[in-house]
Amino acid sequence: MVKVVLLNALVTSSKIPLILKTIPSNLDEVKKFIENKETESYIGHEATAQLLTTLLNKPILTNRSMYDPRPGEFAIVVRLKKRLEKSEDIKNVTVDDVEFIVVEYSEYK
Repeated sequence: MVKVVLLNALVTSSKIPLILKTIPSNLDEVKKFIENKETESYIGHEATAQLLTTLLNKPILTNRSMYDPRPGEFAIVVRLKKRLEKSEDIKNVTVDDVEFIVVEYSEYK
């Protein structure tokens, strides 16, 4: 099964050479992309994980572990389009304030 990780920033590897393909996406495309796929969250901020749980209709857990990408894996980078003044401002974020980027990690040959 294909694994998809959720990130709040683009992650590269310092251990193995990789090619990264980035594809701007939207919420509907992301929902379709993660459907029937194993997802693993590396979202470190609780409020962001809660927001994604609501947007994706899927439980997204907070995880502050380090992610090390491998060839054949996919990531979805979730970024806010604006900087929040206070962390509690995440409660006022809508889907229009979020951008999604699908990342495909491939082996560099």
